[in-house]
Amino acid sequence: MWTIVGLTWREASRRRAFLITLLIMGAMFALSFVPRAFKDAFNMSESRYELGLSVTVLFGLDMIKFFSSVLAILLCAGAITSEIERGYLAVVLPKPVRRIEIYAGKWIGVMLFCFMNVVLWCALLWFSLWIQSGKQFNEMWRVLPQVMLYPLLYGTLALSLSTFALAALASMYTVALGAFAYFSDHFVRPLAALFDVNLLQQVVRASEWILPMARLKRNIQDQLQDLIPMGMDGPPRFGSDEVLAFLKPEVTSFDMWFVVIYIAIWFAVGAVVFQRRDIQ
Repeated sequence: MWTIVGLTWREASRRRAFLITLLIMGAMFALSFVPRAFKDAFNMSESRYELGLSVTVLFGLDMIKFFSSVLAILLCAGAITSEIERGYLAVVLPKPVRRIEIYAGKWIGVMLFCFMNVVLWCALLWFSLWIQSGKQFNEMWRVLPQVMLYPLLYGTLALSLSTFALAALASMYTVALGAFAYFSDHFVRPLAALFDVNLLQQVVRASEWILPMARLKRNIQDQLQDLIPMGMDGPPRFGSDEVLAFLKPEVTSFDMWFVVIYIAIWFAVGAVVFQRRDIQ
């Protein structure tokens, strides 16, 4: 199985994934200097400068979640079907390697690569802000396991779909589910609460079961409350208790358990489909 992991890393290198890592590191490093540049250019007060640093951490983590998820989708979406089309798996399968080992090896290889990227990007952002301000934003390390769940979530889904769909379709379906979950949480939720439309509320609730991105986001935000500027994530100025509860659902341990179970289910689905697929 570890041979498959190594081959997966070689495939990532062939697809210039390491170059993407360096490009995002450069963008992250440039982003981290924005508060300092504004302070020097506009003579900002120390309190506003610290506020800018906090916002940089929040946006930096959002960038890490986004790019690590995109990277996982790109590497996983064609991991099975593309190699079947090129005839690689037809050569490997006759050897004494079980299909579950191939599937798990590809999954582990991609996830280790994505986790390495998440750690590197977080470390660079943390180090850059530390040398600029002398302040240690250790909240980033506290939420690191949850941030890693983003590529794990999207990568596992894309890899499972790649066992029966072409790479382009697996990518498209995964991105479509992610877009549905994102827009449901960020745009449909406020409309459903403001106008009290039951159908829209049901759509939002369904989106959290179809792809639990919002559950994961709430858990991370709950641990970063000290960094969120006052008013940025506050409740609306009006609305009933039901509306407020719908706009900002309570964070529970069930949310994280559901994310883990969701990932495990899609991993199992992909493994079963790949086990039964006819490969010529």
